[in-house]
Amino acid sequence: MPQGRRKAPFSGKAKKQQMQAKKHRKDQFLKGNHSRMDENGDESSNISNVAFERSVQRINKQPKDNFSKSKYVLQFYQETKEELMERKEEARKALKPIPLEQQEVSDNYFPPEIDMPKRPPWDFTMSKEQLDIREQRYFAKYLKNFENFKGLNYFELNLETWRQLWRVLEMSDVLLIIVDIRYSVLMFPPYLYYYITHELQKDMILILNKIDLVPSALVVAWKDYFCVKYPKVHILMFTSYPTYNLHGNMGELEELKLRRRKGKLKMAAEGAQKLLQACKNIVGDNVDLNSWHEKIQNEMSSEYDMDEIERKDNIKMEKEDTTFFKHEKYKNGILTIGCIGTPNVGKSSLINALMGKKVVSVSRTPGHTKHFQTIFLTKTVCLCDCPGLVFPSTVPKQFQILMGSFPIAQVKEPYTTVKFLAERIDLINLLKIQHQDNDDTWSAIDICNGWAAKKNFMTARTARLDTYRAANSLLRMALEGKICIYVYPPQWSIYIEKWQQHPDVETVKWIQGGNKNDKENLQGLYSTSEDEEEIMEAGAITVSKEESSTSDCSSEDSDLSTFSNKFNALSTET
Repeated sequence: MPQGRRKAPFSGKAKKQQMQAKKHRKDQFLKGNHSRMDENGDESSNISNVAFERSVQRINKQPKDNFSKSKYVLQFYQETKEELMERKEEARKALKPIPLEQQEVSDNYFPPEIDMPKRPPWDFTMSKEQLDIREQRYFAKYLKNFENFKGLNYFELNLETWRQLWRVLEMSDVLLIIVDIRYSVLMFPPYLYYYITHELQKDMILILNKIDLVPSALVVAWKDYFCVKYPKVHILMFTSYPTYNLHGNMGELEELKLRRRKGKLKMAAEGAQKLLQACKNIVGDNVDLNSWHEKIQNEMSSEYDMDEIERKDNIKMEKEDTTFFKHEKYKNGILTIGCIGTPNVGKSSLINALMGKKVVSVSRTPGHTKHFQTIFLTKTVCLCDCPGLVFPSTVPKQFQILMGSFPIAQVKEPYTTVKFLAERIDLINLLKIQHQDNDDTWSAIDICNGWAAKKNFMTARTARLDTYRAANSLLRMALEGKICIYVYPPQWSIYIEKWQQHPDVETVKWIQGGNKNDKENLQGLYSTSEDEEEIMEAGAITVSKEESSTSDCSSEDSDLSTFSNKFNALSTET
């Protein structure tokens, strides 16, 4: 009797592909047949049609589970092959340095015709399904208005993420807007300011984060810009890692690390104290904030490391939905503070600093916080963390990548962003690279090749220079502050001496932890220390020099006189 046909080998990878294809066919079938009832009882097709699905790129997609975490993924319009090829050819052209005057920016990246999506009107007579349909229709119409708008950036296309923002705006009494000082004006939409202060009639606090990465004069200039442009906003300054925490003998690295860890809690408590004072000025006697004050005083005198403290003690975390909520100011004597910002500005790190404990996970990956959550600092103070989202604007994608709004790992063509970076700072001399073709003319591709050769980035199969990996390495260094780049306020080149001699410069220097001998122009400085992985930690917020004491750091100012950048103090390579 003839034997049957022998089974062909079938790998797990092939089985996975087969299951994915089957799931894709099933999803396409369901989309083609799915319909539901609208508010009037008529059938309406799902607004997410197949054409739209194909044009959207999903970032950080999570596996589906019972909690539907995948609905909070970042979504952007996907680039076409033609656009990618055109940009890659642009990266092969010679570099043209951009003068300082052309690096001055304002809020002109937010033209009047661009606005944020706002929650459509609703009332308590509507069911959850009716509200859901109304919001989906509104958001689909909102996106359709931008179909013919040229120059629009890659902004958040996920309705679920915007619903998180709506909820936070509704339930908060005070809104914290966190921006990266290097790109502050690009992260602060004017329409968000007017919506919060004029339509919602709520108070707003702007936190300028990472001020240790820019010259002190530039911090003063940006603070003045926001004070004049947006008079209703309260401004605080935040530094992720003050330089004064590096004081000491750099040869004793373990002792330095220990001192740095022990200093986190104190710096976080000092920052919380400044925010407490700002909130007291806003709420007055409407909320009793004594419990918050006592908590901060206990942390100021604590000797423990912030990461070693029990995380669950006196902490209440809640994951809320996005259904109905009617705001009552200071309801039940509780102050609710909402935190809003674009991805990678440090919202989660700020909340950990205010709590004095690590209660929110921190990641450099944009979109790490998927849903908003409420965290009670005390019985009368509640923090509300909103997922980072990218607001509509005309900010170029190169800026979005450098800001961290768009994940570097998802960038298909990083070379034009390297060109954007190299035209604003001298990357060639900064990185100390050599032209691989022994030419005097440099392009973005040449810089990537030179960096790949210096770092020995080679492709696995052909052993050629891995320019893509080199480009991603440079972009990550810029994102993390190892390569310092930033934008300037209007007329900076004209009034630069005015800002350098401004009396608030010394205040900012103290906040940064520097000293008078530090070089003011940090742009472009970088280090390759292995310890840079740990620097983005909770730091200190401050308002004015009079509210702070310089006694803790004045005696050791001379220890850092040789360092022009905080990363150089940790460098272990030459």
